[in-house]
Amino acid sequence: MISLPAQSIQNQRKWVLSAVGAFLTFGLVFYAHNLYTTMEKPLPHHSIYAETSQPGAIPKDLPGLISELWKPMLHNVNDTTFVTDEGYKYDIPKKAHRWTKPLGKKLLILDVDTRLDLGPGALLNEDPLRQDNVTGRTGGWLDHYLYAMIHGYDYRLVRAPEYPDRHGTWVKVPMIKEALKTHDFVVFLDADAVFMYPHMPFEWLMSLWNISPSTLMAISEDPDSKRNRDANGWVMWNTGFIVAQQSNRTQELFDIWEKCPTGERYPDCRRWAKDWAHEQAAFSNHVRYDYKDSDDVRVIPCMDGNGAPYIGDKKCGGVFVRHHWFHKDWPIRNLREGILDMFVKRLHGHFHSKKQDYFIDANKKKYPLEGMQI
Repeated sequence: MISLPAQSIQNQRKWVLSAVGAFLTFGLVFYAHNLYTTMEKPLPHHSIYAETSQPGAIPKDLPGLISELWKPMLHNVNDTTFVTDEGYKYDIPKKAHRWTKPLGKKLLILDVDTRLDLGPGALLNEDPLRQDNVTGRTGGWLDHYLYAMIHGYDYRLVRAPEYPDRHGTWVKVPMIKEALKTHDFVVFLDADAVFMYPHMPFEWLMSLWNISPSTLMAISEDPDSKRNRDANGWVMWNTGFIVAQQSNRTQELFDIWEKCPTGERYPDCRRWAKDWAHEQAAFSNHVRYDYKDSDDVRVIPCMDGNGAPYIGDKKCGGVFVRHHWFHKDWPIRNLREGILDMFVKRLHGHFHSKKQDYFIDANKKKYPLEGMQI
């Protein structure tokens, strides 16, 4: 496994805070320009000044601003092909269900944790983030928050109550179940999992993985190793990335899953209340065997939705959703790269759109220069 030296991690933290600062600064300049050019008109109710008059206030319509910044880069949901930065070509299967209309707030990006971290560098700490203290969990949550704003999805970070009789990772199960009562789709990610292509609409990924209107849930596959197999030798599915769709049967599935450690339906499931891999082992050893129809529970390939290029299993590259089990600080790096990549492309594109104003090819001029206007 690859491990980063402490200095490298510190540098990554500095880069991401600098990138976020540049991002917000660029956005505020963009909005200020729009306001300046329309000053003769009354300011709309959703003006950036509507939320507060305090200096340095965050724009009220920051999600709209972020959406506009990424809009020119969004992958078209009607395209059937996507080529990754590594050169992998993905084609939507011809028989797959196509999702071509934005889901908007019907889709929820959900983060869940039992811990209330208010320390330096924590997302819930109201003090401004410093370059040297942003945490890996904060990096992951900000990645999810940013992705939701880019595409107009809903977002929640939920502090769940502790389970008195089971491991803390179990809380994701009832929280997803509850979220499905208010949203058509819930996309849950662990804090150490990130979206690798912020400009990729989740609707396109749903088409790629053939998530149909009758699919209850889609879940990522684990790397194929002895440790990751259930009692029957079947590779487990990783609960660090879950896509769930609202239906009565989905509610039933999550209810069965949540009650698994009681032993009422599956007597052998009691052990997974606290034994590793907790809710993941309970689902893989018991619940999934009651949902054998492939359209009930779709399996997202490990290459697409789990792992990372640096792990031993090269079939789990985390192409679209990368899961940093062993490097909890790496979501900071991925967040930084995603933001900076957008800025570099937007700056490059803007330069070329105004190339006639900004570039002068004087190569054929002779010295001394006369009559040349710059």
